[in-house]
Amino acid sequence: MPKRSETPLEERNYSHIYFFLSALLALTTFWAVLDMIRLRAPWQEEQRNFNRLEVDSLQAKLTAAVTKFNAEDSTAYEQLKEQLAQAKAQLTGGEYRQASQDSAKADLEAYKARQQYRFAKSEADAEYYLFKEAEYHKGKESGEYKERAKKVDELNAKAAEWKVKWDEAEAQKAAAIKRLAEMRKSVTDAETEMKAMRAEIDNLQELITRVEDRPIKIKQVVMRDFVKGNFNAFLNNVDRCESCHPAVTRKGFEQFEPKYFRTHPSMDTLLKVHPVEKFGCSPCHEGQGSALQSVKYAHGQVKHWEHPLLEGKSIQAGCNKCHGRELLTDHAEELNKGKRMVFDLGCYGCHEIRGFETLDKVGPSLYRVAKKLQPSWVYGWLRNNKEFRPHTRMPNPMYTDREALAATAFLYSLSDESDWQPLSNRLAGNARRGEQLVDNVGCKACHVVTEEDRARRTDGLPYDIGPDLSTVAMKVSEDWLYDWIKNPKHYSPQTRMPNLRLSDQEAADVVAYLMTFEQGKTRPENYAKALPDLNDSQLITEGRAVVRNFGCHGCHLIKGMENESRVSVSLNEFGAKLPEELFYGDALANGEVKEKTWHGWTTGKLKNSRAYATEAVIQRMPNYQLSEDDAHTLATLLHSWDGRVINEIYQKPWHGRDENIHQGRMLVYNYNCDGCHVIENRGGDIRPHIVAARLKAGDDEETALAYAPPNLIGEGEKVQSEWLFNFLKLPQTGQIRPWLQARMPTFEFSDQEANDLVAYFKALSGEVSGFSYLPEYQLTAAQRSAALKLVSKDYFSCFSCHQQGAKKPEGTPAEWAPDLVMARARLNPDWIVKWVKDAQPMQPGTKMPSFYPTPEQDGPPDILDGDDDKQLVAIRNYLISLGRGAVATNGTD
Repeated sequence: MPKRSETPLEERNYSHIYFFLSALLALTTFWAVLDMIRLRAPWQEEQRNFNRLEVDSLQAKLTAAVTKFNAEDSTAYEQLKEQLAQAKAQLTGGEYRQASQDSAKADLEAYKARQQYRFAKSEADAEYYLFKEAEYHKGKESGEYKERAKKVDELNAKAAEWKVKWDEAEAQKAAAIKRLAEMRKSVTDAETEMKAMRAEIDNLQELITRVEDRPIKIKQVVMRDFVKGNFNAFLNNVDRCESCHPAVTRKGFEQFEPKYFRTHPSMDTLLKVHPVEKFGCSPCHEGQGSALQSVKYAHGQVKHWEHPLLEGKSIQAGCNKCHGRELLTDHAEELNKGKRMVFDLGCYGCHEIRGFETLDKVGPSLYRVAKKLQPSWVYGWLRNNKEFRPHTRMPNPMYTDREALAATAFLYSLSDESDWQPLSNRLAGNARRGEQLVDNVGCKACHVVTEEDRARRTDGLPYDIGPDLSTVAMKVSEDWLYDWIKNPKHYSPQTRMPNLRLSDQEAADVVAYLMTFEQGKTRPENYAKALPDLNDSQLITEGRAVVRNFGCHGCHLIKGMENESRVSVSLNEFGAKLPEELFYGDALANGEVKEKTWHGWTTGKLKNSRAYATEAVIQRMPNYQLSEDDAHTLATLLHSWDGRVINEIYQKPWHGRDENIHQGRMLVYNYNCDGCHVIENRGGDIRPHIVAARLKAGDDEETALAYAPPNLIGEGEKVQSEWLFNFLKLPQTGQIRPWLQARMPTFEFSDQEANDLVAYFKALSGEVSGFSYLPEYQLTAAQRSAALKLVSKDYFSCFSCHQQGAKKPEGTPAEWAPDLVMARARLNPDWIVKWVKDAQPMQPGTKMPSFYPTPEQDGPPDILDGDDDKQLVAIRNYLISLGRGAVATNGTD
């Protein structure tokens, strides 16, 4: 056998090579198709699974519908079926055939008449044109003009004849059709009734057919110019989430299993504002929206993908991309709580945080600390403040013994320069009266005094807004406390603590009550330690370095450090950090952190700020010792700060009204206004404390609630801007609700702050910001007479509930309402009309009756001709007239 190399090329056999290559090509083609359809496209199987589940669900409904039909309607349906057969049989007789022929003949005659009319009308119109031409060119006396006029009349008469015939033919046609319809009525009625009986079954069968025929395809949303890229240009975002989550925008799948086939929660609210066709899913939920090859890839849970799927409460981090400037975002309570915590805890003192740059320091001034506290107490506080007050907002500095000693020496070296002295309390206080004042006047909106107070708290925050007063007697002297309660700004002009305008005796009583908590208590060991000489210059120098190094000036005013910069990193892009960029120290090795993830590192840091410290790496962040839930809350907010810039077309629009609301919310947080008042359906934290105090005094719960500060929902529409401004600047007590014991404090708002709060309340009510002119409404004699009748006991009995000057209303405080003499100076006239007409929509749950809630429920027919509008105007003008001639006041509770 000759060698292959000796065989001529044209004679060599390549069939086995071609066979092998062909087989390899077939296999790779088959593999490519299989890989594309099955292995790389699990979304197709998901859609098939969903379709099967939907068909199964529809089939179950169909079975139930058939069972119900067989049990309830089958007999009637069969009877109708027989009736239908009989009715159809009657339509085969000669009478029906004759009627059909008559109908067809009438239709043909009508068609012919209509055509003849149109022909005649066209001829008449054409002749009319020639007639007008003859008139224009030859005149009315010409023979052609007269001839054409005659012909026009003849053709119009002919057209009129055919119009009459057409109308007659149409009438005959209508009669024939009506006769046919009457003969078919029994058939039509039976068919309609049978169709109604089987409507549910037929609809379900049609739905099943449509689902079975539904095409398997990728569902894609493209968000044009969504996020700014590294080269300062906006990039598109591609989202294919609906390919595996086909029911997300469809109702009816709220309880479907598995869960990823369910309708989006709160769909009518969230997806109405954020339609999927515009926003997609990944901007809120993160993940790799364009990936389809596996769940892991689609959810971004792969190496190097920077934004994996947000789950659980962390989903709310996605809201901050477009709502980052808001302190309160609907449906994002976790995010809202995180922002409140950042505000209250003063994180912005050490970290740069966008939107928090200009806020005041969160801690008290340390200018005069030596006039307030003993050195041993300051030392103990710096060593472990949680040992003295476990719920304090201030984190634990975690100073060493030497650091705490040095910082104490430094702070006292500054304070010694002050010549401030507290007012001396020369009155004997009554602890029982002091307890009643603390319970009722408003202290517990900010402060906890007893363990029962802590149990009643409703704000959900892990720390106290104001210091726990059960330990204040072990902290400060009686004189200092008396001075502070009388006028907090005497000691610290920068304090947020307001002035409750207590008399000397009231202040002495409160001091006497708070001092009773010292009985039977001893200071923790650190707080009673004997300290060495604090005047040591080296110790003071060390203390300056410690205070500066640990950034105490971020939260406190410290003499000489007012303009120091922040000591820690910016948090504006912290959410974008990769786990590889974070230092774990020994935490992974010793099990303090279970996994190397961004969330694990962040929550670990928030629970124990020194968890990652080593001998070589010293960390300075004080320890907030947050719980797992609270650490998760702050981590959710931090995750949202990833530095990405979203195109403004996707962000919530920010207008002047939004700025007014934002500034107002900042002030509400700063001064804890919602500790007393319900604002934006939040707050009123003092209410359970007031109720508890009134129950102790013997009132029932409904009456007790009447002693709580009023809610401020709709305040911007309700009160006059000038009145509100003056009231915020200089509040007075007991004029509108004299029965209240809680006092609106004096905050000493600046003009700017008072204006910002006025604008805030007006913006919340949809009102235009700024002060407005109110017309002077004149009360006519007829209006006065009508109003006196309407407010009397015979009709609306207004003064059975409302305070009337110094005269108390009837009944208990549970039924009492504000003094109407103040309406002129305080209330907006237009609001009065709306309120009297129907108060419930304006303030749901109010005890104010609705006198004109619907057009059917008219006012008294015997007053002003029963005209509702005239009666409302009369009441408004009357109420405004009550204050005329009196000194306009701005006070109320």
